Amino acid sequence: MAKKSKAPAARKKPAPKTRKPTARAKTAKPRRDPLAPTPVMTGKGPGPLEVGKSLVEMFNRGLFAEIEDTWWDKKKIASVEGHGVGMAWVGLKAVRAKNDGWVAEHAIHGASAEGPFVGSTGFTVRFKMDVETKATGQRQVMDEVGVYTVENGKIVREEFMYLIP
Repeated sequence: MAKKSKAPAARKKPAPKTRKPTARAKTAKPRRDPLAPTPVMTGKGPGPLEVGKSLVEMFNRGLFAEIEDTWWDKKKIASVEGHGVGMAWVGLKAVRAKNDGWVAEHAIHGASAEGPFVGSTGFTVRFKMDVETKATGQRQVMDEVGVYTVENGKIVREEFMYLIP
């Protein structure tokens, strides 16, 4: 008679682990409607309305350097010139050099600003300036808008757009 082989002993499966209830149960976040709008924020500090009102008031008082010192973001400022120039200056030194060069080449006989026209992330100001190019003596009235982007209470970008007759 042949020996019967013994089947290996069945292993006991460990009991399934159960989770202990916690005080903070995680809940699934509701799905956001992809067509729904999302909030727009500019961060901490003054928003576009306060920055814009102050800029217009300072400009109309002739406090041009004070605008830069008060409202420009020292780390992120960029200045873009519009039609006919189409260039950007990035960084505090570059933007100040651009402005200082313009002031050195022009005499300002009058200047005014109106606005601000306020949006969610910035504002626009309309500028009119009676300027004379010092090298040629040519005088002109400039009509332009500045479009400003505000982050954390400071201007991080300004872009100038000109009225082309």
